[in-house]
Amino acid sequence: MALTNVSKKILGTENVKYYGNNVNVAIIDTGICSHFDFVLGKNRIIKFVDFVNGKKKNYDDNGHGTFVSGVLAGNGLISHKKYRGFAPNCNIISLKALDDNGEANALTILDAMEWVYNNAKNFNIKVVCMSFGSEPIGINDPIMRGAEKLWKSGIVVVAAAGNSGPRYETIKSPGISPKIITVGGFNDNRIGETFYENFFEIADFSSRGPAFNKIKPDLVAPSVDIVSCSLDNSYTTLSGTSVATPMIAGICTLIVEKYPKLKPDQVKQMLLKCCKGIVHNYNQEGMGYPVIS
Repeated sequence: MALTNVSKKILGTENVKYYGNNVNVAIIDTGICSHFDFVLGKNRIIKFVDFVNGKKKNYDDNGHGTFVSGVLAGNGLISHKKYRGFAPNCNIISLKALDDNGEANALTILDAMEWVYNNAKNFNIKVVCMSFGSEPIGINDPIMRGAEKLWKSGIVVVAAAGNSGPRYETIKSPGISPKIITVGGFNDNRIGETFYENFFEIADFSSRGPAFNKIKPDLVAPSVDIVSCSLDNSYTTLSGTSVATPMIAGICTLIVEKYPKLKPDQVKQMLLKCCKGIVHNYNQEGMGYPVIS
């Protein structure tokens, strides 16, 4: 069973002295429950908007959004920091655009993206995490265009590559965009808390590029048997590029905290420069996995 703190060790953030302080992150997903790792001491769920059922109080009727939020922003309080997220002090803006089955139509996703665009200044949104993907419909794909609009407005957009591997040309939207940060997944094949880089391999399910003849994904992160927050104030395990995505979004949050004036392109460039290859196949791993120092 892979532990979030071991993933942090693999990606080099274990001893980084930044925690996402005063950085607001939007997470478009199935919602978020009031897990103790988000609300005890200080309620860091500063805004919840429900585009599915119109409810006012935060909730999650699937669990995926809570899990993703935990990987990115959980403070690990219940686990004595064992399952602490990558940016444990950041503030969370949860946008419920996926239903209880984890599904959504394009219009609902676009509504959530539009909300982020219209409210970015009021809520000081710096990063948006999108752990979902849909079948792209070409160069004018509306979800891809929506994500690019956020990127151009100054928001770092991080999206999942998808779980349609090992076939090539299977990157999902909005991850097909050449502008945003698209995350694939690898299996670290750890035993307990022990891992060896020689055993790292790209996860079979991780979607492969290219996308529009461009390299995709941009990079990869651990994605197999990751532990994070569950709906019952405990923890559970999931696999997929959707659990690798909040790791990279969390790292972007730390970069934004340290360098608040960086533009999204600069954040992406900084991230990709510190990557290390696993299989040295751009269409499987992009630049590889980031090693932060």
